[in-house]
Amino acid sequence: MRTQQNRVKMKKNYLFGILSLLAITPAMAQSNEPATLNAIVVKALDYYPKLKEQKVQLEVNDYKTDITKSKYLPTVTGDAMYRHVYPDSYAEFGGGRMSFYPLDQWDAGVKVNQLIYDFGKTGAEVQKSKNEKKLSEDNYRSNSFNFAYQIANVYNNIIFINKSIDAIDAQIEVLSGTKKIIDSRIRNGVGIEFDLVSTQVKLNDAINRKTELQNTLQKNIILLNTLSGTSFNSSSISFKSFDYELRQHSADSIFSIAQTTNTELASARSKQEVAASELKITEKTWAPSLNFMGGVGYKNGYFPGDLYDMKFNYNVGAGLSIPIYTGGRNDNQHNISKVNYKATQYNLDAVSINLKKDIQQNIADEGTAKEKVVFSATQVEQAQKALDLANSRFKNGVITNIELLDAQSNLLKAKVEQIQFEYQLATTQLELKRLMGVQFWNNN
Repeated sequence: MRTQQNRVKMKKNYLFGILSLLAITPAMAQSNEPATLNAIVVKALDYYPKLKEQKVQLEVNDYKTDITKSKYLPTVTGDAMYRHVYPDSYAEFGGGRMSFYPLDQWDAGVKVNQLIYDFGKTGAEVQKSKNEKKLSEDNYRSNSFNFAYQIANVYNNIIFINKSIDAIDAQIEVLSGTKKIIDSRIRNGVGIEFDLVSTQVKLNDAINRKTELQNTLQKNIILLNTLSGTSFNSSSISFKSFDYELRQHSADSIFSIAQTTNTELASARSKQEVAASELKITEKTWAPSLNFMGGVGYKNGYFPGDLYDMKFNYNVGAGLSIPIYTGGRNDNQHNISKVNYKATQYNLDAVSINLKKDIQQNIADEGTAKEKVVFSATQVEQAQKALDLANSRFKNGVITNIELLDAQSNLLKAKVEQIQFEYQLATTQLELKRLMGVQFWNNN
């Protein structure tokens, strides 16, 4: 009997354990979902297929460099040839015939061609290939960098919408409470229908705005999930805090830092290096090339009388190729390279000028947004005090419902403006980080 009870108890414990595991598993899965901006960006950089495509394409540059370096290595080819010749070429001596070459000719062998010296032409081509690889890497790094900041901007949009919904919810709660008070007064014969209708209009307007915000929130969450490979939804996401500092940055110091870390500047410099290496290549088109040539093999047709016997043969030698006249192609190509190099210099200057301009403009925006954030906090505090006073006076019948609704609207307006100013400051400082080349997602 005791044994049977123990078995029943064990079965209950086992069933309870299974149910507990099933209950815990979704919670664990949800807790593993990255929620911080840094975690989302890291996941997005590893997930987004377009970035993966660009990263894979970087391997092509390695192959191109190897192809260029292969010019330093010998070229070995194996050739085999058969040829039938007609008519026969022969001479008759004393009633006999002596052929000068066989009608069926065979030739098989291995040939080697090795570059000995080309006055730096191949070296310049190798350097250009390396510079092109660096340019591709810089472009990929710039694309990944800007993609990370795109994720950050979507993240800030979601915070802005969430905070706006919270402000609307607070207004809806206040309006609902006001509506209950007016309903009670009407039932007691001391309220008027106009106050109830006015409050209901305000309440409906707030509900409609919340519905629009929720729709916008859903779209931004879909965008975030698409870019990062996450699976957030409007009920589980809870981004509610902006990342900003109440301090003013220096345009000169940020521009100085950006000179070495801005990804667009890095790409522009790499582009100029590619143009410089191309210019160096075209400067050497006049240079001769010295090559070693050799081969070994077997063929027939060496000696009269045994023309069909295969004989071993070899040859060694050197060849010098000197460009003398190319119809002006080399000169024109060199002129094109000089123009391209000059264009990349102008492009680098333009990127640097625009970078400085963007930094200065964002510094100006940062100062304005910072002052507005500080001032808006005072406005919210004052609007809240005014609403508290209006609620008290309304309950005592000192002010009308219209005056109470105005106080409620003023508080909502102050909160919305505060959210907007915080959003502007956070977005501006995020852009300053992008211009500086800060990889915020790698910061511990």
